[in-house]
Amino acid sequence: MSHYDTDASIDNDYITHAWDRCTKQYRLDAHGAPELQRLDAGNLGQLLEEQHLFVEVGSAEMARLIKQMLRFSEDALLPSPDCTLLLLNANGVALHAVGTEIEGGRDARYSGMDAGFIWREEYVGVTGPSLCLHDMKPRMVHRQEHLFRNFVEMACCAMPILAPSGALLGVIDSTYSHSGYAKSAYVSVMPLLAQLARRIEKKYFAQNYQDHVILSVNRLNDYVDYDDEALFAINENSVIIAAEFALTKCTIGDACGRLVGANVRDMFDVSLDKMLDDHHRAEKSHSKSLFRNAGGRDVLRVFSLPDKVPFRVVMNGILRNTSHSRDETSVQVHDSLLALSGDDAVVSENICRIHKVLNKNISILLLGETGTGKDTFARAIHRASDRRGKPFIAINCAAIPESLIESELFGYEPGSFTGASRAGKQGKVMAANGGTLFLDEIGDMPAALQGRLLRVLEEREVTPLGATKVNPVDIRVISATNKSIDALVQQGSFRIDLLYRINDVVLSLPSLRERSDKIRLIETIYQQECGAAEIRMSADVWHIFLDYSWPGNIRELRSVIRTALALSDGNAIGCEDLPARLVEARDGPHGGAATSAATPPLNDRDALERNRILSELEHHHWRVIDTAKFLKVSRNTLYRKMRLYGIMADNV
Repeated sequence: MSHYDTDASIDNDYITHAWDRCTKQYRLDAHGAPELQRLDAGNLGQLLEEQHLFVEVGSAEMARLIKQMLRFSEDALLPSPDCTLLLLNANGVALHAVGTEIEGGRDARYSGMDAGFIWREEYVGVTGPSLCLHDMKPRMVHRQEHLFRNFVEMACCAMPILAPSGALLGVIDSTYSHSGYAKSAYVSVMPLLAQLARRIEKKYFAQNYQDHVILSVNRLNDYVDYDDEALFAINENSVIIAAEFALTKCTIGDACGRLVGANVRDMFDVSLDKMLDDHHRAEKSHSKSLFRNAGGRDVLRVFSLPDKVPFRVVMNGILRNTSHSRDETSVQVHDSLLALSGDDAVVSENICRIHKVLNKNISILLLGETGTGKDTFARAIHRASDRRGKPFIAINCAAIPESLIESELFGYEPGSFTGASRAGKQGKVMAANGGTLFLDEIGDMPAALQGRLLRVLEEREVTPLGATKVNPVDIRVISATNKSIDALVQQGSFRIDLLYRINDVVLSLPSLRERSDKIRLIETIYQQECGAAEIRMSADVWHIFLDYSWPGNIRELRSVIRTALALSDGNAIGCEDLPARLVEARDGPHGGAATSAATPPLNDRDALERNRILSELEHHHWRVIDTAKFLKVSRNTLYRKMRLYGIMADNV
């Protein structure tokens, strides 16, 4: 059984409501004739080009179904084979038609059963496709149930096709122009249309995310290839970026919202590299590779893989970094670090360096501006290491009063000072025993405490305040600061011997404005914050985001996006939804300089290509993924051309 409620087609209440709507709201005359509307060839051609993916997927499935229906009618399982299948978009425009009526030509065009005709209620009254468009539910309209006499010999069966977000993508309709059967005879058509709609949804989703690994989920104990499985797409960081609306209907309840943005491991307790490894192993042995979530009800499997492995996707646990010239170099990369990798060369190199020292007794110092993700990076290092099952203890050296930081770090014995707890207190260092101690903003640590921390790191022992007993401690130390440690050393405010203890490996995290994958990073964070909602970003907002210096970096970007989405009207975010500082930076004396920077003289061919890219970016609301797919180029190629033609800031 499909996730569509096909039984709803037998309930006639919707017919009564539709008649009232058409006669009262649209003032249609049941004794008159429909004013059929049809797009001209130019507008239809443009529409077909814009929706080529939907038409391509739908037409292939329609051809398959019409053959099945003809075969079933010969076996008396379906009514007469004289039917036409129509594929309509969400606005009711017929995009493709197939069936015996099409071969009749003149009759097909007269009755509107051809590409270009508009099947909305205000034009055609009460019909199967018009009601399905309005109600977004399976609908059947038989003979005299039609409003206009032109259609009284027809029987229409229509089924909605849903986009991944749950919005209406279109309608598939089966119309019998000369119905000689009772309405009950056409009930058997509805399950076939439901299966067709489901196949279109799945193929549309797979085609739309063909550059990603696609996983399927269902609730069967033993997997069978059936129509109720639901799909979601995984990016190169093992993050779920899109989930079919069907997930909320037939699998794990109302989970679509919390699925998007989640990591596969968190949802199903299996990493992407493990899943792909088992999938390839199962393919070789002609078996099935299945995974169950914690509840044991949902079964997960690999649905499809891209023809070419996406950049930085883990295969068999190995990350091959194609941005490096050493093609044979590979390192084992854990999911938690892979999720941070992006396409920036500096970040990628940092990750490669980390994995060389991941489980060694080597300290790491993270340098970077506020908001560049130092805390996130430190946590990812901990989760990737063999200490992942032990505590990760973070302390912000700049946020704790100087008078308390010593007791916070090292703890104290009962009654060791006025106001001390009678039970004493365990310090952060001991709390991190066996795990990782993260010292954020270590450049702000008081000079008096630096000596005690140095002794802890040298001797691996802790003595709480007021205690005489020494406690051994096993910790991995990761430090971070947004200040210049070298400058602090020269000023005498930071001990050079402590610096030597915390800087075995020094990693500089690039600011947002410096990252070479800035466009994709903004796009990814925007998608994560949007979740399943389809809220676009205006071209003006894109320009502002790309030109702005982002002093707060990723933290500021995420905060701005989150706030803008909350303030928007629900369809798009515009300049009015942004903080004043961003808009003012754009409108200031140097605003927009990055996007208006001079580009090298272009020949006619390059100028034409630049104009086309600009035009398509505007048309697709500056959604780079959609533009790249429409232009049939990879995202990396589109990013490169945008930089080449000066469409974006030079450092993007």
